[in-house]
Parts: sequence; C-alpha cells; structure tokens
Amino acid sequence: MWKKVFLFLAISLVLFGCSTKNEKAGTTAKDTSTREAQTNGVRFENLDMEVKGGIAVLQGEVHANETNVFYQLEHEGESLSDETALPLEKKKGQWEKFMVEVELPEETLNAEEPPVIVIYGKNHDGEKINPNYFPVDVENK
Repeated sequence: MWKKVFLFLAISLVLFGCSTKNEKAGTTAKDTSTREAQTNGVRFENLDMEVKGGIAVLQGEVHANETNVFYQLEHEGESLSDETALPLEKKKGQWEKFMVEVELPEETLNAEEPPVIVIYGKNHDGEKINPNYFPVDVENK
C-alpha cells in the first residue's frame, strides 16, 4: 500500500515540476518582448513650437532608449523633407534638450491643412516606432 502512495506522490511531483517549467518559460518570453518594446521607446516633454519668417522651430526634451531619433516635415500625408536624425548625445536613461528648425514651403503657409513635423524612433529592423505628430500653426506666423 505504501509503495502505491509513494509512487503516486513521486509521479505527481514530476508532473507538477514539468508543468511549472513551461509556465516560467512562457512568462520569460513575454517579459523579454515587453522589455524590448520599452527599451526602444521615444518620449518627449516640455515641447514648444514657434513659427518665425516661414521657419518652424520645435524645442523640447527627448528621452530615447536604444534608438536614434528622426524627424520629417509632412503635409497632407506626403513627405516634404528628407528624414533627418536629431543630433543627440545619447546619454542613456537621461532627458536631452533638442531643437528642430524646418523651413516651411510657401504652399503650406496658405493651405487649409497645416504641415506636420513627425518625430520618431526606429527599431532594430529600421521601422518607425513611437511616431509623434506636431502640427505647425502657420496662422500665427
């Protein structure tokens, strides 16, 4: 009788041990993907935009982990400028000040839709991540 109880307990412990290993492996994979998403993030604070003489000036602070930060000028879904990298010192885990100056084409100054400055990071595959859209108030130029 004791042999049967001991055998039952031994098999139960082995099965229980195998099932918790699978759960831990699944959690680790999920945690890894979450960590990767967090390290590739781009965040902005203290933003201020001003338009002077047809030039939009966007200033603020950026926190970028593990990625470069880029910007483009867009109008009605079309890119009006080349992708340009923000010159950052890449102080890991710290906020950095930045300033973007973009010359606004004449056709955007009188258009119904305002031009937009798009600032974003890129993941390891070169895809845009965390795009931020800043409309330029050309009426108060």
